[in-house]
Amino acid sequence: MAHSSSPIRSALVGFVVTAAFVRYQMITGVESPLSRNPALMLMFVVLCPSSLLSLAFSTVEVGTSNFYVLWTGIGVLNAALYGSVRALLLRRLRKVR
Repeated sequence: MAHSSSPIRSALVGFVVTAAFVRYQMITGVESPLSRNPALMLMFVVLCPSSLLSLAFSTVEVGTSNFYVLWTGIGVLNAALYGSVRALLLRRLRKVR
């Protein structure tokens, strides 16, 4: 039973990574006195590769309803990616045994 829920937990981690990325963008927004750290932004892009889709929608401003719709979709895609990778790894490990 624990193995069958592992992809779901991994998908949740993928969604949480996206949520953390969105939160970081909001904290370091245009009107914020805090500036964005390039190394941290790169780390988020590596952990959330589906965030690259946001480049196609560069006119969407942080904090608008379109921003939340866009990033919800990106979060779902990142969750699917994390869950799929975990499921494929579990399948591969079962074949090896």
